[in-house]
Amino acid sequence: MYRLFVILLTSVLVAACIDQVDLPIRTEEPRLVVEGQITNEAPPYTVRLTYTGKYGGTGGQNVNDQYVKEAQVTVADDQGRSARFVSMGLGLYQTTDSTFRGQVGRAYSLSVVLADGKRYVTKSERMPAVPVIDSVSATLIKTGSIVTPYALSYAVNTTDPANEQNYYRWSAYGYTTRLSMGVPCSLGNPTRCNTRCWVSVSNDIVNVYSDEAINGNPLRGRFVLQVPIYAVGPQLVEVQQYGITQANYQFWKLYQQQNARTGSIFDPLPAPVTGNLVNTSDPSDLARGYFAVTSITRRRYRQQSFPSAVFYSALLSFISSQIIPDGDCRATYGNVPILEPEGW
Repeated sequence: MYRLFVILLTSVLVAACIDQVDLPIRTEEPRLVVEGQITNEAPPYTVRLTYTGKYGGTGGQNVNDQYVKEAQVTVADDQGRSARFVSMGLGLYQTTDSTFRGQVGRAYSLSVVLADGKRYVTKSERMPAVPVIDSVSATLIKTGSIVTPYALSYAVNTTDPANEQNYYRWSAYGYTTRLSMGVPCSLGNPTRCNTRCWVSVSNDIVNVYSDEAINGNPLRGRFVLQVPIYAVGPQLVEVQQYGITQANYQFWKLYQQQNARTGSIFDPLPAPVTGNLVNTSDPSDLARGYFAVTSITRRRYRQQSFPSAVFYSALLSFISSQIIPDGDCRATYGNVPILEPEGW
């Protein structure tokens, strides 16, 4: 009993010596975020303007408050021409002048005036040229996934121009087929319809490259997209190859470095990835994101069959083991097309 009394008394005394510390909560005012680009392709061009969420704020934040409303957005070139962006809602602004088209060699800047009068501008950037895509290649691979163990890996092949510094970015999307038992094409007709759907595939990886190591030489086998295999059938892929400025390339490299942080003590201290839109009254107020001045070339590719590989028979065995669902394929795979997309 005495021992219990001593323990309780000690606990009370220790607790009395502990002062409550109220740590200040760091809050950061919302920052402007810009996403958009002007290219050498036909307009319209779009820009999305949002605000970052409040860090450490209390209560729920209305997502509609993050969309920038009533902004005046203008893009101008180095010849005195300009085009206004019209609000399309949800922070999206779009040009309406069909005669204002980006041109390789011309320099462009973006101006954003917010409803409170703050004005942000980008430094003028000259649109670089971009070489054509020589070809697209496909390789049959094992993914290591139990659900989709096999896929086609697509790569781009191009030839880098000599005697100039080039910076690239790639994006791609594709379609792969998925099967179902379908439905009768008509009453009393044994033929089945809607047995094949085209499911879209894309990725959000940042894929940039500098020609510093290969200037003037072919660039071969640059990975752009991986498309899973569910059934025997063609796959359709479109690759977009961008010629970007050095400043844009450096922005994306910094973005990659920040995303590659592992959380160890050897990582560099995190810092916001600021872009090229600057408050004219406060140079320290830099928007997040980037307004890109870029040229683009595209190439579409149709992969009709599977490339040979040592595990080809295992792929066919996997396909044949799949359970094909009953009914219209759209009932299983969502609102996807049943007709092959045009252009391939």
